[in-house]
Amino acid sequence: MEITTDVSLKGTAWSTAIEKLAPIFKTRTNFSIFMFSLAIGVMYDKRIEKPEGSDDDAKSSPSVPRNVIQNNDNGRLDFIFQAAILSTTTEAFEEKDRLELAFGERSDFKKIDFLTQFANFGVTKLVELVGDTTLESMENIKNFAASTVEGRNLDIDDLPDEILIDEDF
Repeated sequence: MEITTDVSLKGTAWSTAIEKLAPIFKTRTNFSIFMFSLAIGVMYDKRIEKPEGSDDDAKSSPSVPRNVIQNNDNGRLDFIFQAAILSTTTEAFEEKDRLELAFGERSDFKKIDFLTQFANFGVTKLVELVGDTTLESMENIKNFAASTVEGRNLDIDDLPDEILIDEDF
């Protein structure tokens, strides 16, 4: 994926996440939080186009510099984009259009803007995990990741209504 501009991280959720989670994500803080938030957003299959508290002044917003992305991406953004575009229910693309976007040479689609919308949602979930201390935040993030991997994240893996109303429980 060709990145020609810095990725602007607009909104109060980004500012809060970067400020509160910087001790956890010490190296390449903005990039690390962006990538983690992106993975969360794609996992939930939810996007936020314009984050709460965002303004039009991109200069005052934190960002991920394009050279940091290019030097540290190692193809992950392309892979995440392919997964997102092929599986999302937030866009009504035909299957052939999805395949063309994921694997073709089409350049009129702004892939990084599409991914940033997923990251905008993901960072709101990440901010929910911020605790009173750095250690508490680390524990919350660890538990969130573990429950998701183990299939115990009920936000994603809902229980069927039949189980919820079963009288045997």
